[in-house]
Amino acid sequence: MQKILVGTDTSASADLAVQTAAGLARAHDADLLVLYVKPPLDAREVFDPNKAPDPNAYLDRMGSRFPGIRVRTRQAPGNAAETICEVAEDEGIDTIVVGNRGVNERRRWKLRSVPNAVVQHAPCSVFIVDTRSAQ
Repeated sequence: MQKILVGTDTSASADLAVQTAAGLARAHDADLLVLYVKPPLDAREVFDPNKAPDPNAYLDRMGSRFPGIRVRTRQAPGNAAETICEVAEDEGIDTIVVGNRGVNERRRWKLRSVPNAVVQHAPCSVFIVDTRSAQ
C-alpha cells in the first residue's frame, strides 16, 4: 500500500473514512489523497446554503490534522463513484477508502450507492469503513 485515496463529502460519516485512511497511510508510510467530488447539484446549496459543505476549509485542514503523513487534497466535479474511480486510475492509486454511508438494507444491493459502485468499477483494492456510528 503506497498510495491511498479517500473520498469525502465532508460529512461526519465521511470524516470517519478520512480518519481511517490517514491511519492506514501512517501505518504503511503511504501517500494520502483526500478527494472531494462536487455533485452536479447539491440541494443544500439551493434550499439551505448555510448547510452546504465548505470543501475548501475542510480540505485545507488535512495537513494540520494528520502531521507526519504525506497528504494531498483535490476537488473534482461529477458523479462521486465515477470520479473516485477515474482519479484513482489517473493517480496510480492502489487502495481506495470509502465509507459505507448510504448502504442500508433496502439499497445495499443496488449499484446506486457510492461504495457499491466504487467496488464494482475500481481499478484497485477498496477498503470500506463502517461509518454507521457517525450517522
